Amino acid sequence: MSDPTVFNFIINSLKVAGAPHTVIQNELIMAECQVNVPRTFFTPARVETQSLQIVCDPALLEKYPGSELVTRGSYRLQWFVEGIQKRGLIFRGAYLYELDYRRVEREINLRLPPERPLFFYKQPLLKYQPHLLVNFKVILETDEKFEELYSLSINLIDGTISSNLMAELATKKISPQLPKKHLEKKKIPYSEGFQALYNHLTWLLKNHDPQWIEAAKDRWKEEVSYLEEYFKEDEAENSSKDGFYRRMAEIYRKFRPVIRIDIVNVALLYLPFITYTLEAWGSSKELPPIHYDPVKQRIQWAI
Repeated sequence: MSDPTVFNFIINSLKVAGAPHTVIQNELIMAECQVNVPRTFFTPARVETQSLQIVCDPALLEKYPGSELVTRGSYRLQWFVEGIQKRGLIFRGAYLYELDYRRVEREINLRLPPERPLFFYKQPLLKYQPHLLVNFKVILETDEKFEELYSLSINLIDGTISSNLMAELATKKISPQLPKKHLEKKKIPYSEGFQALYNHLTWLLKNHDPQWIEAAKDRWKEEVSYLEEYFKEDEAENSSKDGFYRRMAEIYRKFRPVIRIDIVNVALLYLPFITYTLEAWGSSKELPPIHYDPVKQRIQWAI
């Protein structure tokens, strides 16, 4: 079964690296990546371009011969994570938005309720709001280990937390150059924003499907029963109790559920936010403004 989280993460990793890549039918990723080859006794260290063909669904291996399967916990996924970490932990950029009045008004009209009052649009105001985006790698570990990727963001103006900003920006071009004007100053400090994201991730993990723990518990019970049977046959030995408790402690440590959280990378993104002032139809009375988020295509209209 395909894993869209891993698939999208690989595509975004390639974008961050500036690596040429093509996505075929939303199934196959063809990319060229530069890799550092360490020196050997016969050859010096060098940089080589490596061609990759990647799928995230085992069923697609037969459809695309020669492709590599990349899934949670795989070597290649870890390779992408380490590559991002080496290129830099923090990225700063912006989605430079071209304000087309007609298009924006059309998009807003499609999202307004039919019972809205009649009004004229007045001059819009474009600002760029700061968003803190953090990509976390979560390791769920017992006697087995599973890795999951979480991408969380927070608007540093109003504190809104989102888990799908990466997907919403997938088709957008993010520039490392910031706009020269209309940058809105953050109201939430970076430390508080990061702590809010970390707390939200902790809440998500507390509500995580406990199947990975239940499965480990069943394996633990099975191994304990084998251990008890083994030591029952050796009850006459004086040292058997010490050996039994020592082995029980080892088994406990082996199957004990542990969650580890690593930061893959962090981004400070300035994203467009439009405010329209309105004038009531047939009067000069101004209505409450409409706020429009063109990335999420969401409106806020305080009436």
